[in-house]
Amino acid sequence: MKAVHKNTSFFDSLKHALCGIITPLRTEVNLRIHAAIATLICVFAYFYGISRMEWGMLFLAIAFVIIAELVNTAVENAVDTATSGYAVTAKRAKDAAAGAVLAAAFFAVLVGVVLFGDLGKITYTLALIFTDAGRLVPCLILGLLDVFFIIFGGVKKKDEEE
Repeated sequence: MKAVHKNTSFFDSLKHALCGIITPLRTEVNLRIHAAIATLICVFAYFYGISRMEWGMLFLAIAFVIIAELVNTAVENAVDTATSGYAVTAKRAKDAAAGAVLAAAFFAVLVGVVLFGDLGKITYTLALIFTDAGRLVPCLILGLLDVFFIIFGGVKKKDEEE
């Protein structure tokens, strides 16, 4: 195992922090799914016409889920590094980290219910997005998601990395 050196500059710290986001986006399917759903929800929210305060609530809910998923990945990697076989405490740590993601996602759904709870407005917004006037929007969304998954989806699995 290589020795880890302390960062020598702010830019080194920033580079490593960005790697801490990009690498899990490449290796963790659930993180990519959360990011894709967040993208779709943001597009929907734009057409739904939420207020600035509601955008703030939405971004906080999305950030909460993404951060929980990143912490879950860190815990899983640390536990896998520290243990070579089965350990009850390792299982508990991994389960708790996964539970944090589940709790964050649950509360994000609750935020979504509060923000988008008007069924009539949901129907109107979906019609707006998928009518002739907005036909380009779903194609654009799918195209962006395709690009996202091409960039972050086709790399080695964690077990295959050095």
